[in-house]
Amino acid sequence: MRVFVLLLIILFLFNCSVEKTTKGFYLDGIYKNKEVKYSMGELPDECVRLDVESLNMAFYNKKNNGIIYTNGKCNKSSDNSLKVLQTHLLIGFKNKKFETEELIKYQKRDCLHSVLTAELDGIERKINYYVFKKDGCLFDIVLISPPEFFEENNKIFSELIINKFKILKGSNIKVFVK
Repeated sequence: MRVFVLLLIILFLFNCSVEKTTKGFYLDGIYKNKEVKYSMGELPDECVRLDVESLNMAFYNKKNNGIIYTNGKCNKSSDNSLKVLQTHLLIGFKNKKFETEELIKYQKRDCLHSVLTAELDGIERKINYYVFKKDGCLFDIVLISPPEFFEENNKIFSELIINKFKILKGSNIKVFVK
């Protein structure tokens, strides 16, 4: 139970600097709210959906305490650099050790992809995340895992989320123009 509460705290800290997103709908691997619409793979039964107010989608793997979340929002914070956005994602974490920090192409856009270990309240977690902007919107796709279950969680994350994630047309995406 303590681990589950800690993971919820981690989710809160990851998103403490962002505005609440409008709740949307998720059906058959497609998420849609009034700002964004995207598809992703269906997660296994051991991944239960969490209702986290500031995120589009969050899943808790009850088998091995991993958390996967996706979030897309369209607001002026999308004007910040990917590096600044990375800093916001890691607020509250200490002893960060980056294994990977690279600028890649993802969804035909520049994307900051990072894998690191970090501690929150003395508990070590391994994190794999992608941060990118598209059409005036910011997208975060994140895995937070106990290090001993990272490979197992990362396989689910990569196969069902990263490899199948696709931004879909048909949403009323707001584009901010300077």
